[in-house]
Order: sequence, then C-alpha cells, then structure tokens
Amino acid sequence: MSEVIDFGRVALAGAFLKPEQFAGEATYPLRLYFCDHCFAVQVIDKVSPTVLFQDYFYFSSSIGTLRAHFREHAMEVTSRFLTPETSTVIEFGCNDGVLLRPLADQKIRTVIGVDPATNIVNTIADPRVTVINDFFTEAVGERIVANHGKVDLVMASNVYAHIPDIQGVTRTVRNALNDDGVFVFEVHYLGKVIEELQYDMIYHEHLYYYSLLSAMKHFDRYDLMVFDVKPIPIHAGSMRFYVCKKGSKHSATVSPAVNALREEELAKGFHRPETFLRFAADVGERKAQLRHLLNRLRQSGKTVAGYGASGRANTVIQYCGIDHRHLEYMIDDAPAKAGFYTPGSHFVIHPRTILDQATPPDYVLVFAWSFIEEIAEKNEMYLEKGGRMIVPLPEVRMISFPVTPHLSSVAMPTFPEVSP
Repeated sequence: MSEVIDFGRVALAGAFLKPEQFAGEATYPLRLYFCDHCFAVQVIDKVSPTVLFQDYFYFSSSIGTLRAHFREHAMEVTSRFLTPETSTVIEFGCNDGVLLRPLADQKIRTVIGVDPATNIVNTIADPRVTVINDFFTEAVGERIVANHGKVDLVMASNVYAHIPDIQGVTRTVRNALNDDGVFVFEVHYLGKVIEELQYDMIYHEHLYYYSLLSAMKHFDRYDLMVFDVKPIPIHAGSMRFYVCKKGSKHSATVSPAVNALREEELAKGFHRPETFLRFAADVGERKAQLRHLLNRLRQSGKTVAGYGASGRANTVIQYCGIDHRHLEYMIDDAPAKAGFYTPGSHFVIHPRTILDQATPPDYVLVFAWSFIEEIAEKNEMYLEKGGRMIVPLPEVRMISFPVTPHLSSVAMPTFPEVSP
C-alpha cells in the first residue's frame, strides 16, 4: 500500500459538541492510502461505527437539491427494475427518509429503511415505511428475509463508502437479493475527487473512495458484478453503480458505459500510485491558496464566516489550520446544528438568519460549495447588499450579486501581502 495524504490527528468530522465537551474531545489519526493490488483508495484509520453514527447531525431532507434528486432516483429505479405492487425494496443508511418517501410514493408494496442513527430515523414517521433502527448487518439482513422474503432491490446512497465491515455488508446485500435482484448505490466518485482536488471529501466516515476499477475487483469476490454506471452531479460528482449477481438476467446486458469508464480510468492511471501522489501535491497547493486569502482578508479588517457545517467543512478547517483568526463563526441550514460547535475548531454554529442582521460578515466561506447555486440563491439579499462568497474548490474564487442565471465570478481582492 502507498500513503497518499496524512492529515494528522483530527477530531471526528461529524462530532459537533457543546463547550462543556471541549476538554474531553477525542482526536484520531486520518491517513489516506492506495492499495496497489485491489486499486482501492481508502482511509486506514477506522473509528467505531457506533461512535460515528449512533447520534448523527446530517438530515438529508434539509437540502432541497437532495429532495429533488431522490424523487428522480425513486422514479428511475421503479420504472427500470420493479413491479411496484409485488416488489420489496431495502435502503440501508436511509437517514431521515429522503428516498424512502419517494419510493413509497411509487406505490411499492414493501419499503424498508435501515439506519443506526436513532435521532434521525425517529423523524421519518411514515406508515408506508418499515424502519429498522440498526446497522445493516448479516443478522439484520437475515431477519428481513425471514419476514419479507428475498428482495428485488437494495439501495444505498452515500453510505456504501462509510462501512468498516464492507465484506459483511456486501454479503448481506448478496444474500438478501433474489436471483435477478439489483443493488444500486451512489457514492462520491474517485475521479471527481482526484480531478477537482476534492480533499474535503476525506474524513473518517468516508473510508472508501470508489473507482470502477476498485468496485469491479471488490464485487468479483462475492459473485457480483457491475452491469451499469451513471455519473450524477449530486455532491459535486458522484457515481451510481448498478450491481447484480453473476448469471442473473442483468449480467447478460452489461452497459457500454461500464467498459468505457474502465478504459478511461486505466488511461488516467487510477491503478497506479503516482496518480494519487500527484493529487496530494496539488492538494497542498490549494491549502496554501486558501490560507493566504483568509490571512489577507483578515489583515485588511474584513470579517469572514463559514457556511455549511458539514463533514467536508471540518476536513478543510482542520487540514488548513483555519481557526478564530480566520473565521468568526459558522452558519448552517439544518436547525439541529444551531448552538453546537464544530469539532476541533470550536466555531459556534448559527442559523442562516444571522446573515439578515444589521452588520453581516463581509465574506462567507462556503464549505458546502457543491450546493453553491442553492446557497447563493437562498442568500441573494446578502449578496445584493454587498456580501461576497468564497468558494474553496475546485478553484479558490469569489462570487457576488447577481446570482442568476449563472453565478458570477469576481476578481480576487488585492490586499497587503501577508504570510500564508
């Protein structure tokens, strides 16, 4: 295995806390490696899933873009793979039901959601959905099959990269599916991480960063195969993988997109360690650019707040060494986070309405940059009054009013030089 990036010891990206918890806050090593044998890019420092997910702060339904995305996703899989009145579907890592509800809207006979985060699944409260508050283990899978029979479709959205026991969960998927059943999962795509320097996707929850090459090797061990792929724009670049059992009816109709993507990844060197070492060097340069800009702004008396208290934000903050010399506070649209503090950096989190105050910050650093269109339009009044937004990736840039029909880039301000 080859080391790609060592982020040092960092607090858990999703472990928001209160001041009385600061003293006991834990940190963990965070190292990204590439496997020369299976082509997997992965975080090798695993933290207990109970610590990571038992009490969670990410509510998917709070983001309009995600709600629309999952409505379309539910319609696609239903029309392509299901006979609604006789079908059974499992989604593991179902969060607050953002996909379960659209699946139920498709009149699917049995919709089952599995998720360990008690505070999240308690918000679903939809009588059309069966909710199992647990991890998707082999024992849980066996209980589902005993109660409902083999299933037609298993789904996972932005969770299949989060699982320490990926072998056990993959066996659970295989054993739960009927002979012609399909496993459809979405994950952030390794190609986007590399090409757009999306190092903010790297944190303890995200153990694996899938390419098609690594996915093919992984599923081959379990007599499963990838029969289709579909790039999707959500989260600044994800891939939807369609997986079936070898010998199923789907295995005979492998999409041309699969071979095309495989050839593309080989051409780009996703099977060679030097590709990822170049990525690490480029990430170091992006870190220096962002720190330099923040130092210049603050040296010139400007105020800056962060927007989007996500796991991605916490990777950027901790890796770049951003602290209270650079930012005043954080802003987030999820009500559950208000009043908490970010892990490691301890920025208090405010609701979006703080931008409506008499003296809002001069600049907002948008950590949730993959939703920049939605965030900019939601905060158009702030921009119209002269506020500006800093977008940290893929390039460090700024936007200002007007925000429609396309976000307008503005020149980076010039300030007295300050050491980065």
